[in-house]
Amino acid sequence: MNTKRSLFFDTSLIYFLVIVGFVGIRIASNLVQLPGAFSEVFNISIQVILMLLLPFLAYKILRKKKTIEVFKDFNIKAIGIKAILITLVIGFLIYFLNLVVAGFFNIFIYSTGYDPSFGLSSASAENGYSTIMFLGDILVTAILPGICEEFCHRGLLVNGYKQLGTKKTIFLVGFLFGLMHLNIEQFFYASIIGMFLTYLVFVTGSIIPSMIVHFMNNAMGLYVSFASYHNLPLGNLRSNLVRILSGNVISVLTTMLFIMFILVTVLTWLVFSLFKQTRVREYKKLAEDAIARKERESILDSFNLDINELDVLQGIKRNEDEPEVIMSSDTGTYGRKGVILDIRFQNQILNGDCSIRKPSITDKAFLIGTIFIGIFITISTLIWGLL
Repeated sequence: MNTKRSLFFDTSLIYFLVIVGFVGIRIASNLVQLPGAFSEVFNISIQVILMLLLPFLAYKILRKKKTIEVFKDFNIKAIGIKAILITLVIGFLIYFLNLVVAGFFNIFIYSTGYDPSFGLSSASAENGYSTIMFLGDILVTAILPGICEEFCHRGLLVNGYKQLGTKKTIFLVGFLFGLMHLNIEQFFYASIIGMFLTYLVFVTGSIIPSMIVHFMNNAMGLYVSFASYHNLPLGNLRSNLVRILSGNVISVLTTMLFIMFILVTVLTWLVFSLFKQTRVREYKKLAEDAIARKERESILDSFNLDINELDVLQGIKRNEDEPEVIMSSDTGTYGRKGVILDIRFQNQILNGDCSIRKPSITDKAFLIGTIFIGIFITISTLIWGLL
């Protein structure tokens, strides 16, 4: 009998440990109030240890992988400067879309009598909000989550759950990302942005764009708080949002839907541009390499030389993971314009085996436990807010 653990099971087990640790530390931190400096160090430790080191080491040990293989499995792949610039703009717009989406759902949440709470910043306006405090918040609330939370969710989870298929993976990872915030207010918009960030990984083949967007979203929230205290541009953004939310419900919903439509339209165009700067460029490079190799093979064949033997003699190493490229031509030539390329990618979506499989009940056990914990605590925050 084959008792080998599946990738789905190992992924669910690792994430279950992350969430249990995260919840336990949250409860402990509420019971024991730490001084300001210790609190910041504590928050940093949570991010680095639970969201980064634990998934990395556990995956490395359970799957018996080398460090470079872990990075490859988690789709940590560099992107170009143009792609980075496009991603920064996407992150900027995502912050505003998040505000609108959060406001949209909060209309219904607050109608139940739930006590609202605004603000992402950890700074207290009563004690002032200095530039040093702002930069500290950027590190703890924007940079580290952008790296660590993305490594855990868009790295670990996407790699482990991609066997479910693209759509199910996007929904599941986004849903878990929303539950991870353990807060009813943040659950809805965090789930939506989590789905969007997961979608970006499939679009680009890298988690770097999702890291940048995550950072930009959180950093913008911090900047708005900082700008509000120091009367800088966008400093009145939240007060204007509160004013809009206090209007007629029908007009508020209509305005929000219109703004969401505009933002989604622009984001769609930007994501397509990002796709061209990442996936399309990658495919073009593969096609050009395939054509160059085919032309080289044709020349060597005319001299009765074997290209593989020549590669060995010249010390050229072939990548075993390179896609199979089948070439044909309607014109009978191998020129770049005359060649029809049928690139059959072994890694059609992301690195590794992307074939769709249905996990067993045993595989799902820890995933079900994680979802139960997340839903229980999220609903508990709603009940607590109603009391």
